[in-house]
Amino acid sequence: MKKLSHPLVSVIAVNYKNTEVTCDMLDALRQAGYPKMEVLLVDNGAAESQACLFDRHYPGLIYLRSEANLGFAGGNNLAIPQAKGRYLLLLNNDTIVSPGFLSPLVRYMEAHARAGIVSPKIYYHSQPGVLQYAGSLAVNRFTGRGYNLARHELDDGRFEESGPTGLAHGACMLIRRETLGQVGLLSERYFMYYEEIDFCERARRKGWEIHFFAGSHIYHRESASMGKHNPRKTYYLFRNRWLFMRLCRQGWAYYLFVLYFLFIAAPRHILKYWMEKESEHARAVLHGLVWNIRNYKIQRHENYG
Repeated sequence: MKKLSHPLVSVIAVNYKNTEVTCDMLDALRQAGYPKMEVLLVDNGAAESQACLFDRHYPGLIYLRSEANLGFAGGNNLAIPQAKGRYLLLLNNDTIVSPGFLSPLVRYMEAHARAGIVSPKIYYHSQPGVLQYAGSLAVNRFTGRGYNLARHELDDGRFEESGPTGLAHGACMLIRRETLGQVGLLSERYFMYYEEIDFCERARRKGWEIHFFAGSHIYHRESASMGKHNPRKTYYLFRNRWLFMRLCRQGWAYYLFVLYFLFIAAPRHILKYWMEKESEHARAVLHGLVWNIRNYKIQRHENYG
């Protein structure tokens, strides 16, 4: 009988002023049951060290502190060069992993040589049995948005097929070291939101596949750090949607998106927010548009050609 391989996995998580949630994640990670795992925790925007506190919840973790808030991409990028694993797992601090979730993910990657990134099933933490992610369509050339195939759907047996998918989910991405070596770090142009979509796009252009694996699952406390209805979230989602399309689309496809985004998508959301008396969100959309107009000279990433 062939002995099971357990290559080293480097788990990277970023905490931003959400210590209790991060400690819950570390407590669950201790029950993962994977024999060769290192954990790197980036304490983002931390005025003082909390290494002792986090070490109580996951003894031996590698603690990295940044006094400046580097965002999701910058926080992960601080840890990635120090990771030693054959695989790197980027894991949101507001997730709760299930016992035994990691070994099946690693075995799946070992069996699929062209898979550069894989994400498991993700359930809403507050709604057991309701899915947040089970694969996704790639970003639409016209709208600039991906389509999450299972969002808010009951896991009733329809989402059991593993294989190539359009996008991984940023809450939990297992990445092959060779993929990182070719694609590079997460783009810090985004600060938060769309950086994992950007990474998937760049990986695909290097010939790697993005996979969904139905045989493993975690739970996600969505937007625990930012908040689900934070205007800052609205700002970055709209800002980065246009930024992503500027960086990865050219010619008629890009200009069609701009027409749709400026004259249909953005006005519709602004009107909706004003009617719902959420003026801060309406202004956030406008600020996202203005940022792109003022920063129109940003150059395309080299991996986009």
